[in-house]
Amino acid sequence: MLFNSVIFIAVFLPIALTGWFLLNRLKKPFYAKAFLTGMSLWFYGYYNLSYLWILLGSIFFNYGVSCLLTRTDRSGGRRRLLGMGLAGNLGLLFYYKYFNFFVDNCNFFFHGNIVVEEILLPLGISFFTFQQLSYLAERYRGTIAHGSFWDYSCFISFFPQLVAGPIVLYQEFVPQLQSPGVRRPSWDSLYDGFSLFILGLAKKVLLADTLAVVVNAEFDNILYLDALSAWAVVFFFVFELYFDFSGYSDMARGLGRMFGFRLPENFNAPLTAVSVKDFWRRWHMTLSRFLMTYIYFPLGGNRKGKARQCLNLAVVFLVSGIWHGASWNFVLWGCIHGLAVVWETIFPKVRFRWKAANQLVTGIFLALAWVPFRCATLSDTVLLWRKLFAGGYTGMFAGICNQLQLAENYAVRKFLEIAAPQYVNLFYMLNYTVLLGICVILVTREKAEVWIAEKGRTARGTFCMATLFTWSFISLSQVSIFLYFNF
Repeated sequence: MLFNSVIFIAVFLPIALTGWFLLNRLKKPFYAKAFLTGMSLWFYGYYNLSYLWILLGSIFFNYGVSCLLTRTDRSGGRRRLLGMGLAGNLGLLFYYKYFNFFVDNCNFFFHGNIVVEEILLPLGISFFTFQQLSYLAERYRGTIAHGSFWDYSCFISFFPQLVAGPIVLYQEFVPQLQSPGVRRPSWDSLYDGFSLFILGLAKKVLLADTLAVVVNAEFDNILYLDALSAWAVVFFFVFELYFDFSGYSDMARGLGRMFGFRLPENFNAPLTAVSVKDFWRRWHMTLSRFLMTYIYFPLGGNRKGKARQCLNLAVVFLVSGIWHGASWNFVLWGCIHGLAVVWETIFPKVRFRWKAANQLVTGIFLALAWVPFRCATLSDTVLLWRKLFAGGYTGMFAGICNQLQLAENYAVRKFLEIAAPQYVNLFYMLNYTVLLGICVILVTREKAEVWIAEKGRTARGTFCMATLFTWSFISLSQVSIFLYFNF
């Protein structure tokens, strides 16, 4: 089920909220947790019922390992249990996400002919696997206690963050779940949460999906792009990915607030970063936190000298690239970011004096670095990089304007074609220029929560929220999945 669907907004969400607060009001917290878990499983299984058994098996397996850790005092036994838990989770992730990639590369490098069926990637497996890995690591360290099964099942399956994050830690979610304050509906929480949900929905439906029309069409026709078109579509993708993923995170956090939970922040104006390091402190912050906590620091962090620190950083970004997808493109993407962060670690003072110049250079680097993230193959990646610096701008209107029209309202398009056909392409280019201007303004503005707290509760703010929701809801006829569902 998708957040940006009629069935979710009009049916699922009202049922989930009503049942959760009604059972808590009747002082039935056990049944409330069971109900929330059941609704979350419905949310997950709605997309593909067969995936549900994978999620349930993962939950039972990890909870079982936690039970055994409780009963084992010997350090050797606890290490073996932790190893078993890590192997089980990583094995599941490897099979569903990387097995086909592994076989294909074995066939290529060793001239084999192994044939296996294409294994479908279960929705959100990368996210709920990392969440459970963090749980087992903290259980092994003894920083969290073994809790009830329903607490754990709610923690893993809570539908707002289940399929695309943010990656939540047990110690920041379960205490909220056990708090009596969560069980009572609050008008402020409901209003603020729904407002945040609306802003995220608008990011996804009105901005990301509109930009996707051009991005998808032009990335399928890289060979025919001129330099200006190539730069345009690369920056279109940067904005599309940001508004798509940050929109999802805003919606997830808004839904959490509506149920009384505060989910961790996942974005902090990342496109205003002044360096690649700064970018990763602002982009997908919960993933960065996971990688630093459970890979970088256990490897030694910066405690064993500069050379070891650089190696640790390179490993972290290699893992980040592999986590994002089973493709050499993602490995390359991770390595590019890793090299940039290593460079900034070795030469921290190689900067411009002006903040704007650092932001511009970082933005251009990020745009170039996102190319392998979006391209289907390494050859397409190299081709698009070459196109960016190949020169030639005559095909700009012919190459992009035809795709821009697909995203526009049918009535507006027909009116222009009849009344002023000579200005159709110019209109669409101006339209997208304005859209990009809006995107630039939005990525540099204050956080959504700040705006809601300061202006969202006024009459004008309420009107804006109602207008955005109506506009977004009407636009749901072309529902599209979130980009990070693929990872």
